[in-house]
Amino acid sequence: MVIKKYISENLNHLDQAYRRESDPKKATYYSKLAILELCGWIEVSMDKIILSHGRKKVKFPKNTKFIETNVKQTYGFEYEKHFRKMLISLIGIVDCENIESRVNSTVKTHLEVQLKNLKLIRDNLAHTYLQGSPGQSTIDAPSTTKARLDDIYKGLKEFQKTLREL
Repeated sequence: MVIKKYISENLNHLDQAYRRESDPKKATYYSKLAILELCGWIEVSMDKIILSHGRKKVKFPKNTKFIETNVKQTYGFEYEKHFRKMLISLIGIVDCENIESRVNSTVKTHLEVQLKNLKLIRDNLAHTYLQGSPGQSTIDAPSTTKARLDDIYKGLKEFQKTLREL
């Protein structure tokens, strides 16, 4: 099950700390951490959707092990490269197409756009560190990261709901 409560609390705490912080460099740390927290939550949520559906539908332990191994070997949160690949591994390409055609297209598009944008932001942050003054680079404030959560949550919930209907 995809749960939004804890990530919302984390992002709210980081946003409050960001707003209270007088040191621009420390405030930038909160921004960076908010992005990394959201990305981690997305990966965990995608894994939970796949594992939960697999545990409900798969009968043979060997196949359950296959799904668990596949999820453990998937690192990332891109739609095509990670989530869709896990879906196909779990339910097959035919049922994946069926799911994608039944999911609300606007919700799916918003999910994909947010994931793509977040991936670019996260990659830039993950492969660097803060140098000198924080004005040298721009990082989304935690409030901006929080705003992304709704589209992502709605998209993941939509996939979870549609999978249950399979």
